[in-house]
Amino acid sequence: MTTVTGEKTMTNTSAAVFAGESVLANRVFLYVRNLDDCIQIKINGRIVEPGEEIKLKFKASDATTIYGQSLGRAVKALVQEVA
Repeated sequence: MTTVTGEKTMTNTSAAVFAGESVLANRVFLYVRNLDDCIQIKINGRIVEPGEEIKLKFKASDATTIYGQSLGRAVKALVQEVA
């Protein structure tokens, strides 16, 4: 298994979420934690409150694009992928 962890800046423009330079091939898990103290983020349409996290599981055979965006100013998020 390969694990990549990184910090991403999310803006109010929806963009693909991944931990490293690009999405891990055959990823099976994605973890996103909103590091901001007052601004919500949205991950694939789900609201993630400040300080909260979301965990998503996938089938390795399914190439799934996950989108994220800030609901205010630019915010940092901790992202971890496992493939």
